[in-house]
Amino acid sequence: MRILIAGGGPAGLTLAACLHKHGIDSVVVEKGPKGRTGGYSIGLHLNGWNVAERLGLIDAFRAQAMPLGPALHRDSQGRKLFSYDYRTLAKASGGRMLAVMRDRFQDIMTRHVETEVDIRYETTVAAIDDDGAGVDVTFSDGSMERFDLVVGADGYRSNLRSLVFGPHEAFLRPLGYRASAWRITLDAPLGASFVGMMDVDHQGGLYDIGDGHAATLFCWRDDRSDRLSSEERRQVLAQEFGGWPEPVRSALKASIDWDTAFFDTVCQIEMPKWAKGRVVLLGDSAWCLTFLAGQGTSTAMAGAHILAAELARKPYAEAFEAYEARLRPLVEKMQAVSRKIGGHYIPQSRFGMRLQAWVLPVLLSKPFARLAARQFSAPELDLDL
Repeated sequence: MRILIAGGGPAGLTLAACLHKHGIDSVVVEKGPKGRTGGYSIGLHLNGWNVAERLGLIDAFRAQAMPLGPALHRDSQGRKLFSYDYRTLAKASGGRMLAVMRDRFQDIMTRHVETEVDIRYETTVAAIDDDGAGVDVTFSDGSMERFDLVVGADGYRSNLRSLVFGPHEAFLRPLGYRASAWRITLDAPLGASFVGMMDVDHQGGLYDIGDGHAATLFCWRDDRSDRLSSEERRQVLAQEFGGWPEPVRSALKASIDWDTAFFDTVCQIEMPKWAKGRVVLLGDSAWCLTFLAGQGTSTAMAGAHILAAELARKPYAEAFEAYEARLRPLVEKMQAVSRKIGGHYIPQSRFGMRLQAWVLPVLLSKPFARLAARQFSAPELDLDL
């Protein structure tokens, strides 16, 4: 069996690694260049942690993890609202929780598979023809090849999904927010793992990467879903957050490489089926939990592990059905969590801000952290069925 994986992100590279363990050949095509830097921080939680252990990579991820420590939250004037400690959350999760920058994650996964897997950079799928017996694929460089199966793992605005399943509008479900993330050089230490600020309909902050840099994350209420130019993005960020004090002020003044930074509508993907013929979707291409749920990468890794295992022991159609049956309950649960969290993460009123400032430190304190972790984390999947 020979499988094409469209997308060389966490989902695609994890699938390539898992398929290789089962002796299945794959080709990965990735639209970005090799060694691309930038991107945002991603969390590795229970299900992703378990996959990383099975691939023998957990020590590598630990070595590149961002420092865990205090998280400080202020209002848009810089006045303290509340604080908690990520180490308490990690302990409540049994120690199986870490955050790593996306490019470091990519580097670890790439080095793990590149000697065994054909990875083609700056390449995309231009056309696809599933004739029932196999799939003929035309690539962006004009070349053509035939594969037994094709997996779309190329993000929530998946090119492959649009070619096979239909236009984005049929599956994108905007949650009513926009978000942006990029990396900056720190002029002075943050003094915490995270320094965040919030106001009505707004949330923004900086994560300490641990090397003199910080990763930003800004989110605000916005019902629009149109794509914006680089200059328009800067104008929106200045309009929404321009009056905020340090460290937000410096983050907004920093040079932003929009080829590696993130700016988009916060959307989930909702599809009745993740497979069609010999094509199947994985990760954000199929469901996109959004960063609000905090489980996107781990769920994609678990999905990759399960899909590879099912393909190794069943005909592809049965494998696709079993993969979806095992994943969909968790995905729908976490999508519901994401929708629910959005209303809390982005305060809708001054009262809501005050309520968060009182409730969150209690929920995330040692006596209640384990309960909070169970409520908002994805349940553990049985990866060894």
